[in-house]
Amino acid sequence: MTKKTYKATFILDLRESEDDSAKVTSDLHELLKSIGGEPSDSEDLGMREFARAANRRFTQGNYVEIYFQATSDLPALLNEKLKLDKRVNRIFIESI
Repeated sequence: MTKKTYKATFILDLRESEDDSAKVTSDLHELLKSIGGEPSDSEDLGMREFARAANRRFTQGNYVEIYFQATSDLPALLNEKLKLDKRVNRIFIESI
């Protein structure tokens, strides 16, 4: 099966977590490897305000981008695995 290159942007909600963005990024790299992805590069984009906050108490999030190669079924699997992780608020995955 051919592998594509993806860029995943994660919005982290670290308000109730002891972890910092570097720890979460490392955990995301490990998760990607464990489900068959090949993470290559990541970038911490820092805290950013939301244009329109859905929750008054959560108006900014820590943005992290991770580039990886994987088969086409991996993005759905990644979403499923992270659904219960309270540190990850949103995930945007795009093929590049």
